[in-house]
Amino acid sequence: MLLGRSLPASLLALSTLSIMAPVAHPASVAPGTEVVGAFPAPPTGAGPGTLAAWSLHPSTTRVGNYGQPGTASGNSFYVGYSAATHSIYAPTAAGTTYILNGSTLQTTGTFPSLPGGRIGRVVPNRHLLLVLAGNGLAAYGLNTHQQRFYDSAVGGNALITSPNGKIAYVAGNMDSVITAVNVSTGKVLRTYPVPQIGDMVWAHGQIFAADIKTGVMTALNPQTGTIVPISTPEVDPQFSYSNIPGATAGFMQVAVGPHHNTVYAAGFSGHILKFSATQDTYLGEVSVNANPQGANQLSGLAILPGGNLALVTVENLHASVVVNLANGSIMKTIPQFASNRWLLIR
Repeated sequence: MLLGRSLPASLLALSTLSIMAPVAHPASVAPGTEVVGAFPAPPTGAGPGTLAAWSLHPSTTRVGNYGQPGTASGNSFYVGYSAATHSIYAPTAAGTTYILNGSTLQTTGTFPSLPGGRIGRVVPNRHLLLVLAGNGLAAYGLNTHQQRFYDSAVGGNALITSPNGKIAYVAGNMDSVITAVNVSTGKVLRTYPVPQIGDMVWAHGQIFAADIKTGVMTALNPQTGTIVPISTPEVDPQFSYSNIPGATAGFMQVAVGPHHNTVYAAGFSGHILKFSATQDTYLGEVSVNANPQGANQLSGLAILPGGNLALVTVENLHASVVVNLANGSIMKTIPQFASNRWLLIR
């Protein structure tokens, strides 16, 4: 099951507009910083077909379109990015991947891809785009867009690759293992007994994998097979996969700091949790109080260059905020601008 939820009509209407709003330029973030993400969509079916981009140079938010709003071709979850061509890849539930220009957010091409695959990962040193669905994993050449492999035995909602791009790691909320796959052949190499993973990142030679239900962050060393579970208070005793929007806690997107020494996780409790990637320990949490009168359900998360600030989506407000990671102070609020999975592209 993939995370995501439908947007109100007022926000769906933005899919046809380009928004140009001034954004603060904190001194601790390098000019040129840019973050992109698909607007939230339900796990299956129709989506808004809207891509969000937030940048500091120029200081603007922008919205672009892909697919057909209100259909499965407008439903993407985690976009990929190629720095070589400055192209954004939005795989959709309809089985079509849309290619957007990273500067204009205009669609420049399409190609058939894995039906139901809403998660993309560009592997630049292998010239591949990996597309993940709940019931399969496929690879496509970045230049030819031809399918290199398809594996129906591996699926889920979390996907990362090793730094050298040789191995992909696949996991899911309903899976009992993390699976290692050769990206050249699609062959399963091995599995690791780490269950119920909603998102993963690579940090300091390890995989950090988050269990949305139990609040356990697992540090997995894929070379040695060492597994270190790290417990946290990010737990809702009444949590149900069938009602994720009603949860009071739970991991959402996981991100890593610029030096790969610290891992962060957005929580539905309204906290950003911190972990040491060198000691495999929980370091505490930062409270994000964008909604003093109620819940702050954090989902999409990107750690900005310098490591002092983060862009995080407050899902129940349909907004995003720039947060100081030292004390949780909100530097900037961006209304009607959200993604469940942000991607830092520069």
